[in-house]
Amino acid sequence: MLGARLTAATAGIMQVTVGLLYIGPEELVRRPLLPGQVSAVVYIEGIGPVWTVSFVLAGLFLIWAAVHRRGFVPGYIAAAGVWGLYGGAVLISALLTEPPVPVLTGTIASFIALLKLTIARDCSERGLR
Repeated sequence: MLGARLTAATAGIMQVTVGLLYIGPEELVRRPLLPGQVSAVVYIEGIGPVWTVSFVLAGLFLIWAAVHRRGFVPGYIAAAGVWGLYGGAVLISALLTEPPVPVLTGTIASFIALLKLTIARDCSERGLR
């Protein structure tokens, strides 16, 4: 159980840190777009503090699960949803941008989402719901 709790706490702290970086200086988050380039990440961010709120809430959910020893599966599913949306937004932006931009961040985010889902499955199989 200690390993599951430490994993959830670490994943939660990572989520919160990423969310808080979005309220800091823009230079810490992205390089400036060239004129004419599009970014789904920036578009979604323009709606409001979507990334900050979603990353922080999912992170707090995982930290809560670690402390209370329950809620691991929904916590990881929430975290996977945030990372999946973020990764998808980055990859879609990369496809729509001329000249093409790197897809590394979107690929990493998408695999983090998949990793969160596999951890949720593992927690479920162990009875750590």
